[in-house]
Amino acid sequence: MKVITPIPSPAWVRWREFRLRYAPLLILAVVGVAILALWRHVGGVGTVTGVGEGARSYVTSPQPGWITAVLVKPYQTVKKGDPVAIIQPYDARAQLDLLRSELEMTRLRSQPSLPEQNAMNYERVRVELLQQKSELAMARVNLERAEKDLKRNLPLYREKLISADLYDLSVRDRDLYQAEVEEKSKAVAAIEERLEQLQALGDPHASSSNIIDTATMANLTFKQAVAQTNWDVMTLTAPIDGIIHGIHRQTGEFVLDGEMLIGVNSLQSDRVVGYLRQPYAFDPQVGMAVKVATRTHQRRQFHSQISHVGAQLEYITNSLAQIRPMALVDMGLPFVVDVPHNVPLRPGEVVDILLMPD
Repeated sequence: MKVITPIPSPAWVRWREFRLRYAPLLILAVVGVAILALWRHVGGVGTVTGVGEGARSYVTSPQPGWITAVLVKPYQTVKKGDPVAIIQPYDARAQLDLLRSELEMTRLRSQPSLPEQNAMNYERVRVELLQQKSELAMARVNLERAEKDLKRNLPLYREKLISADLYDLSVRDRDLYQAEVEEKSKAVAAIEERLEQLQALGDPHASSSNIIDTATMANLTFKQAVAQTNWDVMTLTAPIDGIIHGIHRQTGEFVLDGEMLIGVNSLQSDRVVGYLRQPYAFDPQVGMAVKVATRTHQRRQFHSQISHVGAQLEYITNSLAQIRPMALVDMGLPFVVDVPHNVPLRPGEVVDILLMPD
């Protein structure tokens, strides 16, 4: 039997058959793989946008004064503690207050201390005791003389040699000096008992209050020195590591206490803030797992969880705001996602957040 040789098909015929039979299936498979990749890397229904936020600090003036120098420039990187500005404080009452404090300190140093005053008072009471003893001795001498006069006048009065007035005068003198001796004896005894109790105050160096006065004087001197240095030239430093994002005052300007001078933003975000707009399919909960993807040319992804959820809908005022037609503001429910320390994310950078509820 004669073998029939098949007629060869041209290449364009085989290419047409391939396009008609296999090309649609191949294209459908490629599109499916691409959709799956986009779904896994970009997100699905639960994807919202968020913005990175970092620490933001402001350098303010602690006292009113003049800015003598601004040591930084916009967008300059600074470290915590780096000098950023120099201020010369100004207060018309400062010099007068310091002068008053110096006069008060001089007065305190010139006047006797409390132990010395106690010793002086003790000596004054002791001198008064000696005076009372001297008057008591004189009263006893007068009493003795009055008793002798009364003894002499008594027989003379009985014999009618002296008048009754003279006799009554001698009796009165005796009673007067006797009462004086009794009262002064009581006073001397009371003063001696009290001086014995206060004998420790007689020595100004033996009192422990002298140490307290010395410590108090040293404390006042230290506070005076601190108050004086508070009005010297002050150097303001950066409170955090970051970049200078705003200089609100320049050299030579007068500033008030608490006035904002320089703003510092951190170089890395420590959290991401996102907003869920109404209507949202589910409520975000603290601890819900999320996946965050950046929008850089080399997309980076990291897994985290929601750390805080807002209590109410808030106005969106950052770059995430999308004001719809016929709407005045854009509102959403805020939630916060923590950023790991090893993930470099700039503050203000927009990211995609894929919520993964249970």
